[in-house]
Amino acid sequence: MSSTTIARIGWLDSLRGVAILLVVLLHAGEALRVAVGPTAGVDQVNLFLEPFRMPVLMFLSGMLLPQSVAKSGREYFAGKISMVAWPYVLWSVIILAASGDLRPATLAQVFFLSPTYLWYLWFILIFYMVAYPLRRVPPLMMSFVLLAVSLVLPDASRSETMVFLAGFFFFGAWCTQHVRLVERTISKPWVLVLAAAAAVTVGVLNAAGRDVLYRGEYAWGVVGALGVVCWVFPLLRAGRATAALEFIGRYSIVFYVAHLGPIMITLALADAVGLAGEWFMLPLLLLVGIGIPLGLAWLYSTRDHLSVNLLFELPVLKRRPRDRAPHPPRSRAL
Repeated sequence: MSSTTIARIGWLDSLRGVAILLVVLLHAGEALRVAVGPTAGVDQVNLFLEPFRMPVLMFLSGMLLPQSVAKSGREYFAGKISMVAWPYVLWSVIILAASGDLRPATLAQVFFLSPTYLWYLWFILIFYMVAYPLRRVPPLMMSFVLLAVSLVLPDASRSETMVFLAGFFFFGAWCTQHVRLVERTISKPWVLVLAAAAAVTVGVLNAAGRDVLYRGEYAWGVVGALGVVCWVFPLLRAGRATAALEFIGRYSIVFYVAHLGPIMITLALADAVGLAGEWFMLPLLLLVGIGIPLGLAWLYSTRDHLSVNLLFELPVLKRRPRDRAPHPPRSRAL
């Protein structure tokens, strides 16, 4: 396996798909907790996984960076504006309008603060904008420097979170450039055992209330989790389940921007009729939180509906082939 082919391997999309589904689970669980109180088991699962979800997504995006920066500057920036900046700004406006907070001051924050749950897109856009002019700087050096800087930034601040996640973005780029070394390392049993132990330790600490989230001093736990999933997911056999996860991963941006609205609307309707506390609410919220974005993603994948396409990209800047082609493109979302 070479660094020129790793970004086209289905396990990357499968892993991204799982990470996005866990984001949906997080928001469904949080919505229920706010509405009716703690949900048995779900809150603890979300807390255990919290230190890993976003770093995994950043790492996977970083793995695609080497092939992206190999393009011309015009093609590179056009792609990021079309596929990241455009949906970020558009959906930020949609979310603010739906929440009744479409004020000039709030709109201005979209460009320098990210006032909605779409902060991940804002972060990744900044990382991409910085990565191209720094493309000749060794990504491992960038990763170490960023994680070191995160140690001295204010705890739980937006700046600490951004710098910490940027460290894993560039770490992903380094792993793509050194695939064989990474494979040899994580294939050793003692490395896997240590990696799993590190990940479990950090997850348990977070679930127990220890402040470990996006903290540079606990980056070893995230590295451990990455080692485990990068060993496990390539071993998954092709089938319907992995094909579904790959589809979700390829269109992760659709699920990311469009899942919370259906969840909140469904919960509000259920609360209005006194059903918010029923046992079936979490499955129902997951159903709408996954099902509605799934329908949008399918429409988007056909490229037949311009109005749907415009929700997630600017085709005039970034034209892409249809997924009905014999070899559909992978890892297209972020």
